[in-house]
Formats: sequence, structure tokens, C-alpha cells
Amino acid sequence: MAVINNHSSISLDANFQGKHTELLQYFFNQGLNIEISDDFAGLKTFLTSQSNDEYPYSFDESFDGVSDLEKQNSFVLYIKNGDEIIATYAAIEFDYDSFHSGMQEVFTGTYENVNVDEGHQFYSSCQWVKTSQRGKKFGMCLDHLKKNIIFDLLNGDVNFAIHKETFKDYHLNGLHYDESIHLATIPQGDVGGAGEEKDKVYNVCWIKKESWLNKLNDVRKLYNR
Repeated sequence: MAVINNHSSISLDANFQGKHTELLQYFFNQGLNIEISDDFAGLKTFLTSQSNDEYPYSFDESFDGVSDLEKQNSFVLYIKNGDEIIATYAAIEFDYDSFHSGMQEVFTGTYENVNVDEGHQFYSSCQWVKTSQRGKKFGMCLDHLKKNIIFDLLNGDVNFAIHKETFKDYHLNGLHYDESIHLATIPQGDVGGAGEEKDKVYNVCWIKKESWLNKLNDVRKLYNR
């Protein structure tokens, strides 16, 4: 099994793989490959081609039309069983304040003023796991891989995301974010990548690099359970 480097400027090289052996081995032991890519159009095509049962969300517009310059600090991750994609994730360099302002322009609702830690910030979304593969920690492990790429290879200081409020415990205790705080109530729901039409209440979660590094030894134990 292998790491497939299909990104024009980001490589999961031998040094990175050696640093995160336990995490990558979790995938390899199950016959799976990891691919990193900068083809955001391909990600959109793939996710929007899924049935509503498989992917009941709109595509996150933050990853629509990513420029060549932006691709230098953004990436798509796939878990693949042979040629079949069974899980996805994506991340992009994005200032939280700009993200927050843009979200208010797109989604009418009631917003809270949440202060996310400052620094070199990255936003992540488009997490998906094929229904037949859920319950195997693939989503959790792919999220951890995403954080390691942001903090180790892209010099990120903060990784933030949004999620429907009902996923707060999962983001704090499964994905190991530091904070998850109420951000907005969106009457129309359907916030791309985070919730369906029925999901009206959203949190923002985030973690700082130093906090993630402090958690790594405990987090690595999860891959051997």
C-alpha cells in the first residue's frame, strides 16, 4: 500500500511518513492507499455525483474555483481502495475573519462573535466517508492526517472548521479540536459540507498547532486499538 503524491507543491515525503508511521500504517494494514491532490474540481465532481444518501450536503463553496496560487497552500485528501475513493477531506489557507464575513454574505442567519486563535489559519471541510465504510475510524484518522499536513508541511498555526451543533462531542473527543463554540443559527440550513437543510445550528471548532503536538502521543494510541 502506498502514499500517492498528486499535488503540484505538497508532498507526503519519506520524512513526513516516518514521523507519522502509526497513522499511515492504520490505513495500509487495511489495504488502503492515501492520495494527496490539488484537483479541487475533481473533488467537486466526485462529491456532487454521489447519491443524496451518500453525500446529503451541498459542495462547500470555499473549495470552488481554487486558483493555482491558492493551491500552494491547500489540498485534497482521498482514502482509496484500489481505484475506488472511500473517503475525502480538504483544507485551504483561509483567514477566519474573512471566512466569517463571507459566510454571513452567503447564509442569512443570526451570528455570534467567536474569537478564534490568531496566526496562520487553515479551514477544512468536505469530510466524507462511504456509508459502507463508516465505523472504522477512517474519518477520524483522515482528519488527523489533515492536521499533521497543515501543521508540519504548511507552517499552519490554527486549523478551524464548522459543523452542525449535534457533532460537538465528535469534534472535541474524536477529532480532538480544542474548542467548539456556537457560531450561527441558519434558518435555511444546508451549509455546504457541514449540514443538510434540516441542520440549522452550527458551531466553529479549532485547534492550535502547539495543542495538537501536545496531544499526539495520546492520539497515536488510538490507531492501535
